[in-house]
This record gives sequence, structure tokens and C-alpha cells, in this order.
Amino acid sequence: MDKTDVRHVETLTGALRALDYEYGGGACRDACVALLNWATPLLDAGSSGRVLHRLQVAIADLHNLAGWASFDMGLLQSAHLHFGRAMALARESGNSALEANIHYRMGRVHLHYELPEDALSCFRHGLPLAQSSGSTLAVSILHANEAWAFAKMGAEKQALRQFARAQEEFDRAETEDAPPWARFFDLADLISIGGMVHTELARTCDVKYARTAIPLLTRAISSAGGDASRSQSFRLAALAVNYLVQNEPEQAREIGEQAIEVSGPIRSIRTRDRMRPLKQETDRLRGNEAADELSASLRTFMSASRGAA
Repeated sequence: MDKTDVRHVETLTGALRALDYEYGGGACRDACVALLNWATPLLDAGSSGRVLHRLQVAIADLHNLAGWASFDMGLLQSAHLHFGRAMALARESGNSALEANIHYRMGRVHLHYELPEDALSCFRHGLPLAQSSGSTLAVSILHANEAWAFAKMGAEKQALRQFARAQEEFDRAETEDAPPWARFFDLADLISIGGMVHTELARTCDVKYARTAIPLLTRAISSAGGDASRSQSFRLAALAVNYLVQNEPEQAREIGEQAIEVSGPIRSIRTRDRMRPLKQETDRLRGNEAADELSASLRTFMSASRGAA
């Protein structure tokens, strides 16, 4: 085993991460597992020093991606297995920035399944690791997601405070050379999470937050790159939720249909799961023609072959 093998793992992991980001976990999970089956025996190939350390980080990052792709496909047991192996290798290699990122991703699993307290615990475990790594971007990611968890809990002041901290750290990270597992977190993603925080606050605290969520999500949608289909589907669905919260079903119908269209080719359970709040809001306005039409479209989409598109 030499540096060429390690570079091969790193390069393929980067390509698979790009597939996940645009087309969903179903587009890359099997390939991640196949690459792990090839790469993991290299750990016992007798290398030491820098090459072994770099290999440990590369395979930990690959497990991290495999866990994320499994989560995206609703395969929770597999996700937790991969995250556990990623964590063990990241600790063995001493890469605290990667450890922090794994805590972030495990927290996002809890957040998705409406367990904000558990999510918050993961984010808080990741923070000292992110801080010790010297990565302000990693700290920003964790603060932003803390804000999201607090918003889901209806903790208005804490949510706004943590998101302000995330913005401060993000500004400080502008010149930082981010590791591959954290490069997704650009300005569009930060603004998007701000929009999600305000969307949750509109539903848990005060409908006034829909007025601030709408411009945040609109900006995130317009500034995102063309390779962010899954994120765009999440943003569009959240934007439509806010229009329904404001009792503007015609606008919500137009945007909600866009969310469904964008989500169609993506191989991801999460794109369907993230439509649930939108479906709940359309049902709240049952009897309105636009809301009923969107509800019917959502019902068809959400009952389709989940994640197998």
C-alpha cells in the first residue's frame, strides 16, 4: 500500500460525495460500500507513519459518506454502523475536525426524525472537537445546526443566538481551506439553514417568522449551484410551507410543485420525508382549491416508489 492507493480512495470519495449531493444517497451508497470493501484491508497492509494516517482519515471519511448516504435512503442501522466506524478511525488518526463532522451528521439524523434534544447533544459533543481542530467552518456548521434544533424545540432566543454565532464563525472562516467533508457548507447553505430556523420558529413560536424565512430561503435558492438538487428540493418545500403559514396557498402551490419536480429524479427517502410539513400545512387549509391541488400532488409523490427513482 502506498500514497497512490490512498489518493485513489480520496479521489473516488470526492466523486461519490458529488453524486450524493446532486442525486441522493441511492446514487452512491452501493459504490461507497464496494470501495470500502476494497480499501479497508489496506489498513492491515503494513504501512506506518504519514501514509497510514492519511489512509485512516480517507477511510473514515468514506465511512462518513456511506453513513450519510445510508441515512438519506432511510437505512438507519447501516447509517449508525458506518458512522461508528468513521468515528473510531477519525479518533485513531487524531483528526478532530472529522470527528466533529461525524457528530454533526449523527445529529442531523436525530433532527430529521424529530429528536431535537438528541440532535443537540450530538452537536454539543462536536463543538469542542471543532474548536480544538482550529476549523471555524466546523464550528459554524455545528452552531447553525444547534439553532435548527432549538427552533424545532420552540426555543426562540436560543435558536436566534446560536444562528448569530454561526454567522460570526462563518465570516471568520472565509479564507479557510476546508476539508472535503465540510466544503458543502457555503454561503447558500448557511442562509438556507437560517431559512429553516425561521421556518421552524414560524411553526413553533410565531407566524411572524414566515416573513423572515421567505427572503432567506429565496436567496438560498437563487444563489445555489446547479449541483445541489437535493438541497434545492428541501429549500423549495420549506419556502412553500411559509407561504401556507401566511395563508397564501396559490403561491405555495406554484413553489410546492417546483419542489416535487426537482425531487423526482433524486434517489433519496429524505426528499419525500421533508415534504411532510408541507403536506400538513396543505391539509390545514383543506377546502382551498390551490391547497387541495398541492396536497393531491404531494400525496402522489410521497406514496411513489420511495427513493428508487
